[in-house]
Amino acid sequence: MMKSLLNAASFQLLWFACILGGDNWSVAAIVLYLVVHHYFFVESVSEWWVILLFVVLGVFIDGALIFDGWLVMPSSIWTFPIPPPWLLGLWAGVGSLFFHCLSWGLTRPWLLSIGAAVFAPLSYFLGADLAEVSLGRSSIATWALMAFIWFWLMQVGVFATRLTIRRNGRTHHV
Repeated sequence: MMKSLLNAASFQLLWFACILGGDNWSVAAIVLYLVVHHYFFVESVSEWWVILLFVVLGVFIDGALIFDGWLVMPSSIWTFPIPPPWLLGLWAGVGSLFFHCLSWGLTRPWLLSIGAAVFAPLSYFLGADLAEVSLGRSSIATWALMAFIWFWLMQVGVFATRLTIRRNGRTHHV
């Protein structure tokens, strides 16, 4: 239980560091988070596949949202055609939660998805405001799209985590 709480708390610190630090501090925060995560939380190196999966999903999903004008990034030193590092670091952080503070959702994936559909859009709205990212569509349309995306992302995360656990031939505490 304590490990799950620490995992959740460390992710929240990462969230604030990425949102408030932007391009300048986020890379250091992401590296620190991932090193601490590996040292204190990772029980099997295969957990990194779920984290990598979420970074790749972030490249495509937030990349598409940026490209289509749903998210309008502030001017930045980041000029590549993918989301900035601070945003991808958040995706890595989400991927790091499934084996730990979100492990309860492995047996209740629909409940996890409903929670994500409610709270992930809230995170986007608050994060956008703090990071000076503009939302390119109406609040209702943005909320609906984010709810839909994150509902299904939790299903993907649960599936990938269960598959990883099964392939390792071990059971995971829930």
